[in-house]
Amino acid sequence: MDNRVVELSQLFKQKYGVEPQRVSPMPLSGSDRVYFRMFGDNFSVIGAYNPSLVENRAFFSFTKTFQGLRLPVPELLAVSANEKYYLQQDLGDTSLLSLITADSPNGFENVKPLLINVLELLAEFQVRGANVLDYSLCYPKADFDRRSVMWDLNYFKYSFLKPAGVHFNEDELEDDFESLTKMLLNDDMEFFLYRDFQSRNVMVTNGKPYFIDYQGGRRGPCLYDVVSFLFQAKAGFPPMLRAELLDVYLAKLVSLRSVDKLKLWERFHLFALFRVIQTLGAYGFRGLFEGKAHFIQSIPMAIDNLVWLSENSSYLHGFPSLYSLIEPLREKFPLAGEQNHDFAGLTIDISSFSLKKGYPQADAQHGGGFIFDCRFLPNPGRLPEYRNLTGLDAPIQGYLESMPETAQFANRVEAIVLEAVEQYQQRGFEHLSVGFGCTGGQHRSVYFAQWLANLLSSKVNVRVKLQHVELEKMGDK
Repeated sequence: MDNRVVELSQLFKQKYGVEPQRVSPMPLSGSDRVYFRMFGDNFSVIGAYNPSLVENRAFFSFTKTFQGLRLPVPELLAVSANEKYYLQQDLGDTSLLSLITADSPNGFENVKPLLINVLELLAEFQVRGANVLDYSLCYPKADFDRRSVMWDLNYFKYSFLKPAGVHFNEDELEDDFESLTKMLLNDDMEFFLYRDFQSRNVMVTNGKPYFIDYQGGRRGPCLYDVVSFLFQAKAGFPPMLRAELLDVYLAKLVSLRSVDKLKLWERFHLFALFRVIQTLGAYGFRGLFEGKAHFIQSIPMAIDNLVWLSENSSYLHGFPSLYSLIEPLREKFPLAGEQNHDFAGLTIDISSFSLKKGYPQADAQHGGGFIFDCRFLPNPGRLPEYRNLTGLDAPIQGYLESMPETAQFANRVEAIVLEAVEQYQQRGFEHLSVGFGCTGGQHRSVYFAQWLANLLSSKVNVRVKLQHVELEKMGDK
């Protein structure tokens, strides 16, 4: 048995007097923390393992402070003696992001009252929390300063631009970084900076929002957090809604402490530029380096935010080297549906399917390629909480990415397919097919088909055609 499960089960027994009836791994995101849902008799809690003591201590202290202020955070239930394991309140599986995504076709009207509530609460966290938090526990920095800004800008350069193969003048880019840093630091720094405030870090339980993942917070400017929320790539808020929600947030902020509202309006797009750059660094590392599908999927949407800023704000024009990157990035990472249908190079047909129902029909033009069997991987479809989801859903992606065999398989598939792509392109071939099969064609095969489509689109000059055979059948019903 996983030693982390053993340790958490002992902590569960110390707290409740009985062993957990069942322990299920939860999806991983962008951190090294590992979570498990632990079931007792008619209740459940979340068990967490994190080897970073400094991060844990910040989380424990911030949680107690926020609870003392009656701000909505998960209740901390138990902590192990070595402070690497802890139990916390189970807030369920409904994130604000999932509600936003579901309501997007309705113009966000149903979810708007919740968005307003969340942004008003953010202002309370930033102002009320700033007065009482123990910043000496912040990790790795207690303040948003020059070094922390440059870390994020270099993250963008080394973890996104270079692995993506985007050419740039390094000296000129560093000049832009210096100028941008000076402008960002010319701000009011006496707020609690949540650091990773986005809708996936807000859970909704019985209609009430709860904030999570604040342990990376520090003292800093208020705009960073509201920008992180309103420009989150996958949320896809239209500009008019962003402006409306920003006004709601600033009105609440003004009610809590003295701020220059006009100046904050004017600097909003400056911080938006910085946050988009920072997130592209994270997407590059977690996606292009680690191969995690949902991060790769977010890259085109983040670049679309960068394009919008270049067209609707004067700030980006003041950084010529950054501005010159927009067109090559847009060409390399087009949004879905932007690919040229007259493409004359290599077309790669990628499919997911159910092996129980037979192999997909070979293309008449070439009939060749690869079929990969994903059935040896752990099957999320066997877990009740994942049964009705698909490989396109973040919980399934996180579940699979928490398994070491997933990364091992992905690395081998990537090496095989990229070698074939190189040979096919050198020899002038026009078609290659790659299929992923699993038992039902819903979870593992869908995950890998989507992962490979995103990976190839970001790494090589090919046209990708993607088909999820069983998902299309489900949609037709």
